[in-house]
Amino acid sequence: MKSKITKKLILYFILIMLLNSILAGGIFIYLGQRNYVNSYKINLSERLENISKAISENSDLFLGNEDTTSYMMGRGMNQGHMRGMHYSSRYIDWMNEVLDSNIWIINKDDNVFQRGNYRNVILYENLSLDEKLVIDRALMGETVTTESFSDIFGSDFISAAAPMTDNSGNIIGAILIHESISTMDNFMTSANYILSISAILGIALASILAVVFANKFIRPLKRLDKIAKDLIQGDYNVKTDIVQDDEIGDLAKNIDELSIRLEKSRIENENLDIMRNDFMSNISHELKTPVTVMKGSLEALVEGVIKDDEISDYHNILYKEVGVLERLVGELMELNSIKNLNFPMNFSQEDLVSILEDASRSQRIIGEEKNVKLELDIKDSYLMINGDYTRLRQMFITVINNAIKFSYEGEKVSIREYQKNSHAIVQIINRGNLIEESEIENMFVSFYRIRGTEEKGFGLGLAIAKEIALRHNITINVKSDMVTGTIFEFVIPIN
Repeated sequence: MKSKITKKLILYFILIMLLNSILAGGIFIYLGQRNYVNSYKINLSERLENISKAISENSDLFLGNEDTTSYMMGRGMNQGHMRGMHYSSRYIDWMNEVLDSNIWIINKDDNVFQRGNYRNVILYENLSLDEKLVIDRALMGETVTTESFSDIFGSDFISAAAPMTDNSGNIIGAILIHESISTMDNFMTSANYILSISAILGIALASILAVVFANKFIRPLKRLDKIAKDLIQGDYNVKTDIVQDDEIGDLAKNIDELSIRLEKSRIENENLDIMRNDFMSNISHELKTPVTVMKGSLEALVEGVIKDDEISDYHNILYKEVGVLERLVGELMELNSIKNLNFPMNFSQEDLVSILEDASRSQRIIGEEKNVKLELDIKDSYLMINGDYTRLRQMFITVINNAIKFSYEGEKVSIREYQKNSHAIVQIINRGNLIEESEIENMFVSFYRIRGTEEKGFGLGLAIAKEIALRHNITINVKSDMVTGTIFEFVIPIN
């Protein structure tokens, strides 16, 4: 058992069981003893009332004999002081033996206490206040249970007092009975023994179950710990394989989702590194040609090997190559700016139809130079969208310009616009060399050029167009086949 949390769970479980056993046992003993005493008092009161009724109805059988009278007189009580009825001590002894009790009979008139052992005299005056109160309440007609006579009989006795009446219903005395409740101690001792054995067995069983369930509880946590360590080591393909409908199951799902996202992020970072390397390679390649030309031209001019009539040509070459570098730097800065989400765009309500018409007009002359006709198929007279007019125009110009460049001579470039499912659809269609599916996936990457093309450029135009589309939540779809040609489709949200 190496797991610290397993040890803690087992210890906490055992402590809870132990405290529960102690608390439950204490409550059981307290309530059991209390209920036992209360039940015993009720039973004793009922029996005493029956005894009192039986003695009252058969008082002639219990009348005292001369031995009792002589004894009373020997204690200084003459016939004038012994008013009322006195009962035979032999019958009281008989009742004590039959009932296994200790019975006193109190004469109301002179408070004489008659018991089976009449030679052991207890006087009313010698009783405590609580004991006198019990006798007085019984002589007033009330049945009373008490433990007040504990000084005489001990704490293991319960006493009950009930009134005695004559045939006319008049109270002539009281009967007091004392019974031992030592059986309660035996009962409670047995109960404590049984309770202790049950608690020990319960704790033992609970300990075994605690070990089993703690291990079952800790097993998925160990699995999650291992998966977390694997993720730290960079293995993002691991899975927890834990299916539980609880918090641990939710944690396992989150860790699995984390591993998926980390693996995706790893792949994206690898691709980003590849793209970054490709970018550096491409930009180095793009810079190499003009820099080489410029360096060679300058060296020739500096060394004076150029004829005077050729110097202006070299100046033109330098000027042209500087222009290429300037355009390259400008497009790179523009692409970097647009990728920056903090780069401001002037969003406002603009007419999409006007943007398309403006973009097509700017490219009409280029189309005429290549004998490619631009054809507009606009379904709406106007259509308001939220966007940056200049950037959207730039996006469409880039795609239209490419469509003209890659179209066969004498073909046409169609620009269509219509609405579908709360979106504006713009399609730019041309007929030329088909674009392979693998080319379509990469054509929006910086510096990427379609294989076999002879058109000049840095491969940044479509990358910039893609970033503009992303900033406007516009989706670009590209399809190229023999039937329809090459289609650039823009799905534009309408406010």
